[in-house]
Amino acid sequence: MATALDRRPRLGEKVMTQADHPISKTLLAAVVRTVSERRLEPALRWRAGAGYSTMNWQEYLDRSLAAAAGLRRLGVDRGDRVLLLSGNRPEFHVMDLACMLLGAIPISVYNSPSIPALAHVVDHSAATTFLVENRTFHERVLAAAETLGLQPTVIGLDTGDDSGAIPFEALTGSARLDLDEAVRAVGPDDVATVIYTSGTSGRPKGVPLRHRNLVFSATALARRIAEPLSGMRQVSYLPMAHIGERLATHYLHLAAGTLVTCCPTLAELDDVIADIRPQFLFGAPRLWERLRDAVIAEAGGAGGDAVSQVLARRGLADLSVAITGSAPMPPHVHRFWLDQGVPLADCYGQTESGGVGTWDPHDIAIGTCGKAFDGVEVKVLEDGEIAVRGPAVFSGYLHDPDKTAEVLDADGWYRTGDLGRLDTAGNLSVVGRKNEMLVPTSGHNVSPIGIESSLRQLPCVAHAVVVGHGRPYLTALLTVDAAACEQWAAERGLAADPLPPELRAEIEAGVKTINDRLPGAERIRAYRLITEMWDMGSDVLTASGKLRRRGVTERYAEVIDEMYGPGR
Repeated sequence: MATALDRRPRLGEKVMTQADHPISKTLLAAVVRTVSERRLEPALRWRAGAGYSTMNWQEYLDRSLAAAAGLRRLGVDRGDRVLLLSGNRPEFHVMDLACMLLGAIPISVYNSPSIPALAHVVDHSAATTFLVENRTFHERVLAAAETLGLQPTVIGLDTGDDSGAIPFEALTGSARLDLDEAVRAVGPDDVATVIYTSGTSGRPKGVPLRHRNLVFSATALARRIAEPLSGMRQVSYLPMAHIGERLATHYLHLAAGTLVTCCPTLAELDDVIADIRPQFLFGAPRLWERLRDAVIAEAGGAGGDAVSQVLARRGLADLSVAITGSAPMPPHVHRFWLDQGVPLADCYGQTESGGVGTWDPHDIAIGTCGKAFDGVEVKVLEDGEIAVRGPAVFSGYLHDPDKTAEVLDADGWYRTGDLGRLDTAGNLSVVGRKNEMLVPTSGHNVSPIGIESSLRQLPCVAHAVVVGHGRPYLTALLTVDAAACEQWAAERGLAADPLPPELRAEIEAGVKTINDRLPGAERIRAYRLITEMWDMGSDVLTASGKLRRRGVTERYAEVIDEMYGPGR
């Protein structure tokens, strides 16, 4: 009997590019098309020993169909929730697709929640089955389940034979789900995933995204890129609960047929990039800043051909799609990449908007997030808040109608909580968060985002946090990067010192220059340099690198109080 995959192009028949394709109604329909066109071509790649292993598109689909059948044998059915707690590995992609094929709902959460936070997600999502990468994740799932009185079904990757988890290999036996039946059973309004936000404040919220949301997101991104994507080399390294990573290296990958190399740890990222020479790379500003610093250091401060040679050695010379997001990009870092011919452009989107709001790699305006995607509407409300409407916008938070009503109106506009402005060309600039406005005792409303962006341009400064709500004036905490300090000192022939006096003087002069450009109420009257590095997924940074302002002010409460003096 013929299957959906037997409907392949005939010899000589034109195969459409991504921009030419009619929009699929579901992600599964998109996958069927991709596999029919690229059956034996590589889909996923990962490090194995001294080299790399590869899975082609047919193997990818076959393993996913087998995993779906295995889930069904375990009692997982349509609508059941499967929580995925894994790094960037091929098994994540297989299991996520397996859930979609079965009609089950994969639940994504950042891999760093505390036991109570994980228990909240398990309880709130009603997850019944779990994929865990290792013993640590297994133990955390068991501990969270115990607090809820649950007996979880756990599938393990590297959990060991004595862990009690079901080995992933046992799930992918010879039996497979029927592909045509699976594709027919899933509709555009079915939920494809629930992603839990990183929770910059309060508990993370569950964001259900439907097939129609994600098909639109992948199509809008592909059409804005406007170049052939089939076989394009990508690296997947950020948490898959990050909508930017999930959209770029999973949903777009499935729909457009890119080649994704899985990088399970940040420690391996530089080597993986050098090996595979990505053509498409998504990363937070800090990644692009770190790569820039490394390139400049390796080039010995020289420019031109020296920088080009370093870019080639580091695997960064083939980039034709370069995206940043999640936080403001320092202008000097942005200009560096543009000067090297890398079309790095800032993308604006949230989990709730399916990851697509604005992005324009063809007409880049530094300091903005570009223009709205085709089919997406973006406006700035009277109070300065950015609102987004379009086919990718979610329908509401899981089990939380009150929170939904706060952000989603009857006309489908999603209120993002961000403050912004649109220029005459339609480029969006994000200037702050509504709930992060600082009001010192002078009564002025101050958005810290722009000031922090300027402070991060000072030499060796990695993070900048402005504080001063309810205080007589503004102050700042500046973290300095130890490796950058070392490099800064070496370039000037100075002795190794975590914070050379000359660097302190240059930072002080930089703060004065910034203050000279600011109105009185926005000037930084005092600051402190912090030498400890901040880890992502900690009390001060989310797993995607966003600031947890409350965590920062709590960790450094004594330092902050000292800048204001007694009683202030």
